[in-house]
Amino acid sequence: MVWRDVAAADLADGAHRVELEDGRGLVVVRRQDQWWALRDICPHQGARLSGGAVSGRVPACLPGEEITMVYDEPVLVCPWHGWEYDLATGQCLHDQATRARAYEVKVEDGRVWVEVR
Repeated sequence: MVWRDVAAADLADGAHRVELEDGRGLVVVRRQDQWWALRDICPHQGARLSGGAVSGRVPACLPGEEITMVYDEPVLVCPWHGWEYDLATGQCLHDQATRARAYEVKVEDGRVWVEVR
């Protein structure tokens, strides 16, 4: 297990691109006091996920039912085609066979650390 220091913990809310020494791009996402990291590439068509918006999840509903937003299960929306990825797991909400690489994140001493293997 290797932890990389990727950012200061006072980063603004939203998605931020981070380039690792080996050339891999990560998107580090902050939403209030929560942090996530995904590989900065959409497995669907190759867009940078760091250009996407962070949103809540909209659960499936039947016609006529009220549409709701679940804010405690945030997703990152790909800026090209709107595919949504669960920030905790990287799982694509539109295609169960598609997943963005998710990384463990911790905050210590004012710095954001990501576990890269």
